[in-house]
Amino acid sequence: MKRKNIIIGAGPAGIGLGISLKKDSLIIERGFEVGGFSRSVNINGAIFDFGGHSFHTPHPEVSELVFNSLDMYEQKRNAKCFSNGQIISYPFQKSFRELKNINIVNDCSEGLKNTLKNVNKSDFKNFEDFIIKKFGKGISDHFMLPYNRKLWGRDLKRMAADWTSSRVAAPEGIKEKFEFKGGKRKPLQSDTKVAYPAKGGFGEIYKALGKKLHNVEFNTSVNRVDLKSKKIFTTCGKTYEYENLISTIPIIDFLMMIDDVPERLLKLTEKLDYLSMILGLVVINHPVDTDIQRFYSAEKEIVSHKTAINHNSSDYLRKLPRHGVMLEISTGPEKKLHRDDMNQWIIDSLTELKVIKNSSEIKSLDIKNVKYSYPVPTHDRNLIIDEIKDFLKENNIHTVGRFGEWAYINSDKAIYRGLKLGEELQG
Repeated sequence: MKRKNIIIGAGPAGIGLGISLKKDSLIIERGFEVGGFSRSVNINGAIFDFGGHSFHTPHPEVSELVFNSLDMYEQKRNAKCFSNGQIISYPFQKSFRELKNINIVNDCSEGLKNTLKNVNKSDFKNFEDFIIKKFGKGISDHFMLPYNRKLWGRDLKRMAADWTSSRVAAPEGIKEKFEFKGGKRKPLQSDTKVAYPAKGGFGEIYKALGKKLHNVEFNTSVNRVDLKSKKIFTTCGKTYEYENLISTIPIIDFLMMIDDVPERLLKLTEKLDYLSMILGLVVINHPVDTDIQRFYSAEKEIVSHKTAINHNSSDYLRKLPRHGVMLEISTGPEKKLHRDDMNQWIIDSLTELKVIKNSSEIKSLDIKNVKYSYPVPTHDRNLIIDEIKDFLKENNIHTVGRFGEWAYINSDKAIYRGLKLGEELQG
């Protein structure tokens, strides 16, 4: 069978492509539904979103697409930092004066005095250098460095700083706001308005968008690509010939499927770094008694860098009799977890954060391992991806999405890039 455009993966980027290309496409999805890592799951009556999602985008066309596809609920973001045994406003670099420890406040304030002048992007050698120069010694030592080492699990000098303007909020004294137009992402602020499906989990967005797709083949995986014949082979025995092949799966895995890939490109993928995650999925047998949506913590006794209380994402979820809390626990080559009793550590962390009083409130606790969570923005990743994409494009193959492009983007941006690539392929 011959198809004009074959898309591998029905995650956000694949959905954007499918909507853009309409009937001129076939999506092959290994799972049983659309959404990829943006799906939601129900565990014992509680809803979980892997990744702790909320909807916010600087792309008006993506916002219009989503809001026209289902009912959405909007509210101000309520995120907090847990630092030195205290809950303060997010982000730390704007809120450190809320800390009761006056010595830490003075350290942060003093360090910040010498950082707000003459700092340009070209001055940052790496991510660690960016943190120190942008925030000063106090904020860096008391939160930003330990938090990011806890999150990334590796030497921050190995990471570039070219992505920070869209992700890392500025310090005290610099006004910012998240822009909902213009196409350029800016860091979320404490009062940014975010959206979420009015009913169900975050995955409802992709179920709604999935209804706009024309041709999707579920429970099917591609296991081989022949460049010469322009054919793909699936695990269920089907063979398709394509004009254009678009992959949204991790580029490392995709290259392994292709016959006769130059050895140099396979060697280059070995240099692409990624963050894996342990997710603690805790079902609480009653509604939580806090309206906080996110906790961010650099503290050693808290197992997670981010804790998401998913049921505070909408009024619908708040009213459910059981609530879900997800703890993100990153793993990395240089990160050692100092406790080996993971379940108890999760319980202790939720108690310290005052989400629960004791373990009797927990209905269930599940652990899920996620191999590809965040692409690590190393210094050479753009050059590596550009070389791989050039080779693929010569063979009428494109790659798009978070791990398809090795880009630290959210699901809204993945939809946007899928839409735009679809327009490009249509000429």
